[in-house]
Amino acid sequence: MKQGIRKILFIIIIGTVAGCGSPKRATTDARGRYERPPLREVGEEQLKIDGRLIDALALQESGRLDEAMEAFARLTKEEPSCAAAWYEMGRHMMVRRWSDSAEHCLQRAVKLQPDNVWYLKALAQNEAQNGNGKALTETWERIVKVQPTVLENYYELSNAYIETGNLTKAIEVLNRVERMIGVSEEVSLQKQKLWNATGKPDKALKEVEALADAYPGETRYSAILAESYMQQKDYRKAKSYYDRILKQNPDDPYIHIQLAEYYKAMGNPAEADSEMVRAFSHPALSSRTKLQLLGSFYSEEEFYGSRRETTFRLMDLAMQGCDDSTEFAAFYGNVLMQQEKYAEAAYQFALALQSDSSHYELWEAEMICLTEVEGAEERLADYAARAARLFPMHTLPHYLLALHRYQKKQYDEALTHLSDAMKWGFSKGYLEAECYGLDAECNYEAGHYDKAWKSYERCLTLRPDDWMTMNNYAYHLAMQGTDLAKAEQLSRRTIEADPDNANSLDTYAWILHLQGRDKEALPYMEKAVKLNPKSDTLQEHLKVIKGVKGQ
Repeated sequence: MKQGIRKILFIIIIGTVAGCGSPKRATTDARGRYERPPLREVGEEQLKIDGRLIDALALQESGRLDEAMEAFARLTKEEPSCAAAWYEMGRHMMVRRWSDSAEHCLQRAVKLQPDNVWYLKALAQNEAQNGNGKALTETWERIVKVQPTVLENYYELSNAYIETGNLTKAIEVLNRVERMIGVSEEVSLQKQKLWNATGKPDKALKEVEALADAYPGETRYSAILAESYMQQKDYRKAKSYYDRILKQNPDDPYIHIQLAEYYKAMGNPAEADSEMVRAFSHPALSSRTKLQLLGSFYSEEEFYGSRRETTFRLMDLAMQGCDDSTEFAAFYGNVLMQQEKYAEAAYQFALALQSDSSHYELWEAEMICLTEVEGAEERLADYAARAARLFPMHTLPHYLLALHRYQKKQYDEALTHLSDAMKWGFSKGYLEAECYGLDAECNYEAGHYDKAWKSYERCLTLRPDDWMTMNNYAYHLAMQGTDLAKAEQLSRRTIEADPDNANSLDTYAWILHLQGRDKEALPYMEKAVKLNPKSDTLQEHLKVIKGVKGQ
């Protein structure tokens, strides 16, 4: 009873499983890798072979691969004409990377059924793994002959020739595809790449020209041609394709970018800038795209130097309508800072710091901008305090905090901040002179005169032409009566450097007055008042000097 059921099952599934026997049974249509032609009566012996194949396949499907392998091996030994067994043996060996054994088995399967596409493709796969390019192309040529209407096979054959470095044969295969289906983007663009790779750019361009002629409404092909001619420096042909695109799609912002590239290559930066402005004025371009274009189109020298008028305008256009400028705030802030738009730049740097406060450069840019913004003293002090906590080794935050406390006449606190700055040192002398100059002023106001004189000396050693500090030093020396001769010498140097500085003239005149030399002091004092007639201090000094003279 069981034998009868088994035979019935064989008859039912034999059409989709059996694959042993004469090579004439193999087919090339889509019915299956082991499929036979319509059923016909077979002998008892063939049924037994097919049954053993089914048993081996069942072991394979159940995951018992070693047992399946042994079953296929016994079958090939006892029934060497069973192509399916050889095929399955080859597949198992491919998985295990036994390439030579796999090659032998698959070759046996193909020899038994030369037109079986499944066997041929498995053989091609093994040859590809082995890097056997010549055999691979021959196998795919056989597959193409078996299935001459399947386009995928031609692409695989072309790729096989590419792998072997035979680009000309690869192109020939694609030409066969083109004769079958006509001009297509996939084939033409692949041929273009191959012609370029063979060093024949003219033939490569002809492929794209054929595409452009076949699809005249598709501007992408004109763009490819224009770019290709630009690379070849054939600007006349490139311009003709740019004009074609502009005529077909005048509302495309990218054509203006391409024209900008064209005019830049032609040495016409004014026209290039005009095209960039047209592109950036288009709402279809995102802020991100515009900023990327800015970074790639202009060099750093052009951006901040020779083309800055245009680039800064483009930057403003890029940021218009930007939903979230945080990502670009640092870049935009730098541009605004370059334009001396400090309040706007400070706003952008503040946005950038909200997103990422880990970069000291952003803190420094924010603080520098705020020093130029009227009424921003408290904001500046707040940023300086936060920056000093995050980056204590940097000088600027400590200096600004000291300056803020000095302006509030909180001299001891100012000196503490200056001490912090000095403790960390000065990188390449950055703000060193400024810190010692401010330290001198704070110490003087706090009554620490000896410390003040030392800091003045240190500041002037670092920066001998700091006339304001020198003037202050001279005035304070004179007021304390410490060294009038030195005070006069220092003050004299300041008016020689800047004879029209009212403050310096006042200091010099007053030092002379303190030495009882009012006649010499008077012309300097009169000149100071003439330069700054609204100063009450200068008017008072003038009266004193005149009054002394009249006694």
